[in-house]
This record gives sequence, C-alpha cells and structure tokens, in this order.
Amino acid sequence: MEGERKNILFSLSPILYLVLSILFFRYLCIVPYPHPFALSLAGVLSYLQRRDRKILFLQSAFRKNLISVFPAMEILFFVGLLIASWAYAGVLLTMMQLGTKLIRPEFFLPSLTLVSAIAAMVSGSSWTTAGTLGVALMGVSHVLGFSEVMSAGAIVSGCYFGDKLSPLSDTTNLASSLTHVPIWNHIRHMLRTTVFSFVFAILGYYLLNLWVWNPDLTKPITGETDLSLLLQTEIVYAKLIPVFIVFGSSFFHLPVRISFFLGILSALAFPFFEHRLSLDVLESLVFGYKAETGVETWDLFLSGGGISSILPTEFLIVTAVWFGAVVEGFGYLNEILMQIKTWAKDKFDILLSTMGTSFLLNLITADQYLALVIPARAFRTLAIEKLIPERDISRALEDSGTITSPLIPWNSCGAFMASSLGVSVFSFLPFVFFNLFHVIFTVSLLVYQKIKSKSS
Repeated sequence: MEGERKNILFSLSPILYLVLSILFFRYLCIVPYPHPFALSLAGVLSYLQRRDRKILFLQSAFRKNLISVFPAMEILFFVGLLIASWAYAGVLLTMMQLGTKLIRPEFFLPSLTLVSAIAAMVSGSSWTTAGTLGVALMGVSHVLGFSEVMSAGAIVSGCYFGDKLSPLSDTTNLASSLTHVPIWNHIRHMLRTTVFSFVFAILGYYLLNLWVWNPDLTKPITGETDLSLLLQTEIVYAKLIPVFIVFGSSFFHLPVRISFFLGILSALAFPFFEHRLSLDVLESLVFGYKAETGVETWDLFLSGGGISSILPTEFLIVTAVWFGAVVEGFGYLNEILMQIKTWAKDKFDILLSTMGTSFLLNLITADQYLALVIPARAFRTLAIEKLIPERDISRALEDSGTITSPLIPWNSCGAFMASSLGVSVFSFLPFVFFNLFHVIFTVSLLVYQKIKSKSS
C-alpha cells in the first residue's frame, strides 16, 4: 500500500512541478505571463526525473500531440486575420453599434450569455462565436461601462452551453461517436443536467447585473459626447454580411478555417468598393489594425488583431504540448490512468473517474479532443462490463472534457478564449458561471447518488 502511494505521488509530480513553477515565475520572478515558462520548466524537471527513458518516446509523443493541436493553432492564425480585417472594414464597429442599441443595460450580462448560446448552437462552434460575435459584445460591454472580466465570463458561458447542445458541434459529435450513442440521444441525456446549470447561471448573471449596474454611473449613449455621436451615426447593415457568411458557413459544416477565410475576404470587399483599400491593409493583417475614430477609449478597443497578436498564444500552446509530451511519453500519464482504473469499482466511481481523467488530460495535454478520446477508450469497456449505459459515459466526457477546457490558461480552448476576448483566463474564471456550476452540480449529483446507493 505504501509502495502504491509512493508510485502515484511520483506519477503526479509533473503537476506539482507545474504548480510550483507558476508560483515561482509569477511571484518570485514577477513574470506577468508565467505559463509558457512554467510549462517549459515543469517539462524539463519531469524529463530529468526519468532521463533514463528513451528519447524516442518523447519525440513520438511530442509529434503526436503537436499534430492534434495544430488545427487549433491554424484557427488562431485565422482569428488574428479575421479580427484585423473586420476592424479595418468597419464590421466590428457596425456590430458594436447594433449591440449597443439593442441590448438593455439592466439585462446586459444575461443577454450576453443568451445571445452567445444561441449563436454557438446555430454555428456549432464556441470558437466561431467567441472569435466573431464575442469580440463585438466585448466592445458593447466597454461602451456601457460593464466589467470586461464579467462580460468575458458571460460570453464563454453562453458559447459552451450552445456548443455542448448543438448537433453541429465537433465535440458533441465526437463524444457520441466514441461511445456509440446516437447524437440526439446524447443531447437529450445531457439536457437533464445542462439546462439546470444554465438556468442557475442566467439567474447568477441577473443578480450580478443588479449588483454592478448603476443607471447613474453607466456611461451615457445619448447626448453630445464624442462617443455618443460616433454611436449615433447611421448603421451600415450591409457590413453584417461577413457575419452571416461566417455563421452560415459553419451551419453548412464548412471547416472553421474556411468560414473565417470567407469572412476575411467578404470584409475586405467593403474597403475595396469604398476605394480605401491600400497596402495599409497588409500592415493591419500582420501587426494589427490601428483605429483612428477620434475617440481615445474607442480607438483602444477597436485596435488589435493581426498575426502578431496571436503569437504569444501559439507559443503557449507549443510549450503545453512539450509538457504533455513529457508526461505522456515518459509514462507518467499511463501510470495515473492505471491507478484510476484500479480505484474505480462501481458505476459512480467509473463516471467520476471519467470526469477526473478528462479534466486531468485538459490540464496536461492542453487539448480537449485528447481529453475526450483517451478517457472514452480507457473507461468505455469497463463501463460495459459494469452494465453502465454508454450514454452516461458520453455525458461524463462532455461534462468535464468540454466544459473545463476553457478554464485552463494553457489549454488550446482557454488560450483561444483569452486571445479572442482580450481577457486572461484567470481574470474571467470566477465569472464563467455555467461551466463552474455545471461541474460542481454533476460531481455533487454523482457523489450524492453514490452515498444514496450505499445506504439503501
């Protein structure tokens, strides 16, 4: 027993190194963005701990993990171009003008969640929603004087609720196919817990909105200020065409990178027909758009995007892949999984183990697809042996693998949300009510059912 305890502690040592490295770089070295350095150092320490292992295992794991996250890195590249092109063409400004006119401040935070949820459900992609509509909604938040971290949390909540229940979502289809559960059965089974968590999240945002919104202090959107004059200019509805193209392409199952590429081309058509397309657009696409509306606060928000803006996020993902490759290639991950499978004895243990493993893989591999695939392979056969319905496994995969992915700064999903919305994961984390409520609710429900089954 003592030997097993030592083995599991040794297997978990890379995670301990990661936590200590983050604290070291953040509070001793005063590095404002410590995660890439912490992941690199934790990977090196974990490697030195097992330097007797063949380097080929590490190379193979690094190559495999890098290939798995490369599509996410490619999409991030297009997001940088999309934001810059939409800002250059005036698409973002039009979306923000429209949002400012339509969304009522007294219901602002719940509205952000609902609008994001509907868009994600229609498009089947939390990334598409956050990278397009989410950016515009952050602008509306800025205009109305709401906290950007609260707004980002509300947007992420809506994006992941809609993504989770959309039959067009890649993660929803992946979870159902891995467990051989028909897609609509999978979605119906998720509704039992997901809707409850979402209603609580909306209620939480409404109460938070009542607490933070003060009609006397909210920035005015009428009157003679420079900001109000800018917002009261005529809305060019034609500039919403790129938005419909992006979401329409997603609806018809075109790859996200193709949808974003079409969104970029359609946006750049406006400055072309307005005879203001010049070589400056190349500078904007590479280094980000520099807005010159005459309103300083508005210029700060409209400026951004470009390839250069996503390079720190790409670097973060590569360092996360390095850390995950060490943990996987040198056997740490397999040892942890073997210990978990040994511990899981009944239905509730297996479901909790599935959720815990998914979260651990989100933490280690930085990829939500691996956080779905590996636990499905590890626990599906065990679940069948214990006569556990496969739909319970598919729901457990999404309850943890999908939901927790944007809550980890170095996970590709968390990095994407932070890069798109301009708010760090640790800043918006306390306000992602749906994701937090859902994990707490599902784990509590499983623990309660386990206790109830033992007492009966």
